[in-house]
Amino acid sequence: MRAEHPRPSSLPLTWPAAVFGLIFGVAMTYVPYEFHAAYFRPLYPYVRAMGVAYLASSIVLMATMLYAQAPRWLDVLGRVGFGAVTGLYWWVLHVRTGGLTGAILYPLLLAGLALEVSPSWRRREVFRGVVALLSLAFGLLLLVARHRFPPVFYASLAPLLVPMGLVFLGCGVGLLSPAVHRGLRLPRLLLGLLALDFTLLAWAVARRGSMPAASIYVILALACVISALGLRPRAPRTIGFKLLRGLAFAGVVPLLALGGFAAWMAQNAVERQVRDDTLRAAAGEADFLVRYLDDARESLQLLLESPGFRKAYANRDTSQVALYLRNLPAQARAFDAAIVVGKDGEGFAASYGTKNLGSFAHRDYYAGVMGTGAPYVSRPYISILDLPHVAIALPFKQDGKLEGMLVGLLSLERLSAAVTPAAQRFRVQVLDRRGLLLLRDTQPGAPLLSEAYLPGVLRQKLSTSEEGVVETFGPEDQRILLAANAPVPGTEWSVVVAQDMGVAYRAITRTSVAFIAILAMGVLLMLALSQFVARDIIRRLETLVEATAAIGRGELSRRVPAEENDELGGLCHGFNEMATRTEAAQGELREAVRLREEFLSVASHELRTPLTPLKGFAALTLSRMEKSGDFPERERTLKALRSMARQTDRLTRLVDDLLDTSRIQAGRFELERAPLDLLPLVREVIERFEMRGNEGLRFVLEAPTQAVEGLWDGPRLEQVITNLLANAVRYSPQGGTVRVSFHLSPEAVELQVRDEGIGIPSESIALLFQPFARASNATARHFGGLGLGLFICREIVQRHGGTIWAESPGAQLGSCFHVRLPREAPATPVAAVAS
Repeated sequence: MRAEHPRPSSLPLTWPAAVFGLIFGVAMTYVPYEFHAAYFRPLYPYVRAMGVAYLASSIVLMATMLYAQAPRWLDVLGRVGFGAVTGLYWWVLHVRTGGLTGAILYPLLLAGLALEVSPSWRRREVFRGVVALLSLAFGLLLLVARHRFPPVFYASLAPLLVPMGLVFLGCGVGLLSPAVHRGLRLPRLLLGLLALDFTLLAWAVARRGSMPAASIYVILALACVISALGLRPRAPRTIGFKLLRGLAFAGVVPLLALGGFAAWMAQNAVERQVRDDTLRAAAGEADFLVRYLDDARESLQLLLESPGFRKAYANRDTSQVALYLRNLPAQARAFDAAIVVGKDGEGFAASYGTKNLGSFAHRDYYAGVMGTGAPYVSRPYISILDLPHVAIALPFKQDGKLEGMLVGLLSLERLSAAVTPAAQRFRVQVLDRRGLLLLRDTQPGAPLLSEAYLPGVLRQKLSTSEEGVVETFGPEDQRILLAANAPVPGTEWSVVVAQDMGVAYRAITRTSVAFIAILAMGVLLMLALSQFVARDIIRRLETLVEATAAIGRGELSRRVPAEENDELGGLCHGFNEMATRTEAAQGELREAVRLREEFLSVASHELRTPLTPLKGFAALTLSRMEKSGDFPERERTLKALRSMARQTDRLTRLVDDLLDTSRIQAGRFELERAPLDLLPLVREVIERFEMRGNEGLRFVLEAPTQAVEGLWDGPRLEQVITNLLANAVRYSPQGGTVRVSFHLSPEAVELQVRDEGIGIPSESIALLFQPFARASNATARHFGGLGLGLFICREIVQRHGGTIWAESPGAQLGSCFHVRLPREAPATPVAAVAS
C-alpha cells in the first residue's frame, strides 16, 4: 500500500494574508483619515481606492479557500489584486523610504501567495517556510545590524533585542532544517516561540501609534499560534456549515457594500461640515483680529482727541505728552509703548522716555502716514524695546495740517497669548503676507517674526489673498493637516488655522467605527438567525441521512415522516415511496435467490446421482477394453470411451462447482484446518497436469529450500491450485510455460501462478472473482467453463484469512495470479462474502 502523507500542520499562507487584507481594507475604506502619517503622503490620495481593492481581493481569497469548487481564475484574480495593492504599498512605504523590515516581509508574503496558486503547493508548509525565512532575516538584523531597526519604534525593546534576535535566528534555522520536519512537536514549539517575538514587535510599534505595522505582526503571531496548536481552517463539509458559509458570504458582501456606501455618504456630510467649521474658524479669527486692531486704533484715537494731550503737544511740553503716553499701555493692554513722531520724523516723546529718541523717518509707518495722511499698520519688527511689535500709526492734525503722528507698539506676544474660540480647537497662525512672518502662533514656543514654513498650496492661497480649505502636510512633515486661511480686511495679514487630520475627522472616525461595529453585529445577528432558521432544515436532512443509512444497513421498513408540504416534504414522500418499492423488490429478489439456490442444490444433487455410476462404468469399461485383445473397431471404441471419460470428468467438475457455489450462498461452506506443508501438495498437482501431457506446456516450480507450512485445509487448497493451473493451461498457447513460485515471510505465504496466455483486459480484472464472471477475451474466443472456479477460489482463500488477486500487463501478455495465505488461522472466523 502506498504511504499516505500527513496533512501539513501549519495553515496555508493565504489565510493570514486574507485577514491582513481584510483589516487593512476596512481601515482604509472606512477610516482613511487614520492614515495621516507623513510616510503615507504619496499614497494618501488613493487610500480609499486601495482599501476597496484590499477588501475585494481578501473576500475573493477567503471565498476560494472555503469553496474548493471555485473557478481557478477567481483565485488567481484575488491573488493578483492583493499582490498589486501590497506591492504598491511595499514599494512606496518601505523601499523608497528605506524601511528594512517591511522591505523583507512583504516580498516573502507575495512570493508565498504566488506559490500557493498551485493546489499542490497549498498543501505544503509554505507558511512555515515564509516565517522561517523572515525569522532568519530578522534574527541576523537584530544581532548584526540593530541600527537598521527604527529606534523610534523599538526603543522600548532595547534590552530584549539581542535575546529576540537569538530566538528569531534559532527558530528560523530550526524550521528550515530537514531533521526538524520528521516530528511535529519541535516545529510547533519553534512556531510558539516566534509568536512571542512577533507579539513583542507588535507591542513596540503599537506604542508609537503605527497600527499598520502592529496589525501585520499581530496577524503573524496569531498565525504562528494557530500552527503551533495544529489548527487548520478546512472547507466545511456538513450542510449546516455550508449553509452558514453561504449565508455569511451572502450577508457580509452586501452589508460591507451597503455599510461602505452609508459610511461614504456620512463621511462626505461630516467632511463638508468639518471643512465649513474650519473655514468659519479662520474667518472668526480674522474677525477677532479686525476687532483687536479696531480697539487698538480707537484707544489711540481717544488719546489724540484728548484736549489735554493736544494742548500739551501744541505747547511742546514733552514731559506732559510723555505722561499721557505712559498711561496708554495701562488703558489699552494691547500696547507695550507709544511714541509721538513729528512731521520731520524726529521723535517728540515716548512712553519710555523723552530724550534722544532719534529719527523714525526710516520706519515704513512714517512713510505710510506721511504719504497717505491715513492710519497705517506697519510691518512687524523688533522694536527699541527688543520685543516683537507691529506699529499702528494715526496722523495728528491741527487746523487741517499734518503735524505728526501717534504710534502705538502693538505687542505680538500678547496677541499670541489671546484665547479665542479658534485657538481652543486649532493651531492658529497670523502671518504678514509681505514676508510670511509669524505675528501670532498658538503653538507653545513658536518663534514670532520668523518666516513661516508653509506647504506650497498654502503659500499660493496666501499670495492671492483668497480664503479656502486644503488638506496638506504640516510644517514638520509628520501629519496631514486640514488647514483654512482667511485674509484680515484692511491689513496685509492672513489667518491660517490648521488641525491634525485625525483630530479634525475624529467624528468621521467615530461614525465609521460605529458603522463597522453595527455591521459586525448585523452579520453576527444574521448568522445567528440563519442558524435558527436552518436548524429545522438541517434536522430534517439529518433524519433523511439516518433513514438512508438505515436502508443501506438493510432496515427496509424505515420511513421518514413528511412534516411539511414543501420541497423537503416532497423529498420525504419520494424517499418513502422509493423505500417501499425497494423493500418489495428486495423481497422478490430474496425469493428469486432462494429459488435459484434451491434449484442449484437440487439440480446438482440430481445430476451428481447418475454421474457417479456413469463415471464408474465408463472407467471400468475403458480399463477392460485396454486390457483385451484386438478386435474390429477396437481403437475407435477406445477413443470414444476416453472422450466419454473426459467429458464425464468435466461434467463432474461443473457439478462440483455448482454444489460448492450452493453451499457458499447457503452459508454451509466450512473449512477443516490441519497442519500442512503446501510444497508437496503443489508438486502433486503439477505432476498430475504433466502426466496429462497438456499440449506441450512446460511447468516450472520455483520451490523454496524450506518447508511451506501452515494451518490450512489441504483439499480446499488443492482445489484452488488445481483451478489456477487449469486456467493457465486452458488459456496458454502450445509450447508455453506455466511458472509457479513462492514468497515466504514469517507470518504468511504467497503463491504465484504465472502464464504466457491471452492475458486479461484491465476492465475485466475487477470482475474475475464474481460468480459466473469471465474475462471478455475468454468469452469472445469461446473457452469453456461457467465462471465459478475463481469465485470458489476467492471464497476458500478469504475464509483462510488470505487474499487473492490477478495482474496482467495486457492482452496476449500473460497473467499472474497471487494467493496470500496467513500461516495461522485468523482470530475471528471470516464471514462469507455476499454475492
